[in-house]
Amino acid sequence: MPPDEKPKPPPPPTLSRLAEDALVETIDGPVEIVKLVGKVMPVLTRFRDGALGFRMMREIRQLDDGDLYELVNGDQQRVRLGADHVLVRDDGSEARVADLKPGAALEPGWTYVPGYVPPDAPEYAREVRGAPWRRAVIVTTVTPVGRGPLYGFSVNETKRYFLTFGAMSRAQQ
Repeated sequence: MPPDEKPKPPPPPTLSRLAEDALVETIDGPVEIVKLVGKVMPVLTRFRDGALGFRMMREIRQLDDGDLYELVNGDQQRVRLGADHVLVRDDGSEARVADLKPGAALEPGWTYVPGYVPPDAPEYAREVRGAPWRRAVIVTTVTPVGRGPLYGFSVNETKRYFLTFGAMSRAQQ
């Protein structure tokens, strides 16, 4: 059989379950996952040494429909994810979206240096002014919002990436 006629192997299993309007942090900035289907795109990740950088997000594809949840964080950012989507907690453990409760602390995409205290200035949210910075994305609500199409992919090397929502997700084992 000629090489161009050989069937391609299936993509690796994915732990990502993003709704079509979920934004991922790419090298081009926030992009809805549905706009990336069939493409390859650098996505923001964290390396073992703690540095931020980009690795290739690949095999971006539509999965089966599934249960959707909307998460809202302390900054009022929202994201819709599938029940089985895997997020990384601020202690490094992993959690399925369906298992999260309000108050869950997730690994952030960026943070201030340890000990930073935001100034008591009107451009900062009242609840953070003058208080030591908490290095986490805090989930304030977890709401089931029905069913819908889900999207997944793989990430080279780190197998993790950041949503524009601010939290780190696990792409694959």
